Amino acid sequence: MTDINSVLDQLASEGASPPSSGKLRFAGPLLAVLALCAVGAALILDGAFASMARDGMGPIAVKWGFSLILLGLSAVALFVLGKPGRPTRAVMIGVALPFVVILTLFGVEIATTGPMVYGETWRQCLMAMSVMSPIAFVGAIYAARSLAPTNLRRAGLVAGLFGGAVAMMAYAPFCPERGVGYMVVFYLLPILAMAAIGWALGPRLLRW
Repeated sequence: MTDINSVLDQLASEGASPPSSGKLRFAGPLLAVLALCAVGAALILDGAFASMARDGMGPIAVKWGFSLILLGLSAVALFVLGKPGRPTRAVMIGVALPFVVILTLFGVEIATTGPMVYGETWRQCLMAMSVMSPIAFVGAIYAARSLAPTNLRRAGLVAGLFGGAVAMMAYAPFCPERGVGYMVVFYLLPILAMAAIGWALGPRLLRW
């Protein structure tokens, strides 16, 4: 019987670099759910970027910028986590940095104008996040399963972050609300909830 530790050591010594077909199997589900959520939002929702006429580029740039950066960082982190023997501390710090930036901006908002949390479309926002996040999470799980993650909880957590980031990316252009406090409550908390679900389910969904 092959010793699993020997297999992992061999993968680590070889860099655990998947062939190009393996990279396509990893990227395929991520791109598929990204396109599905973006197209679905465009077909169902109206008024993309309409708030720019009232508020300028600032609010949408913060929301969309955060989601796109988190999406990219979580995809890279998921790929690294799927390669046994590779250090993962740096990529985990990387996915945390966008949250640090937004929480810093939230602190500035509290100190200057007070927290701006309420928005009339919060129900629509939560609905969009709760529908699209699990869809994108499933795609991230399929992508991770094409590799060989060994830290299953960490990989599940990152898959959850990816799911939440895709949902926010797809919905943010249609969101008329402003205020970092609103973003923290109705975007960041749902994303972190999806990450917690991924952390809890990772060992079951990603088990070899």
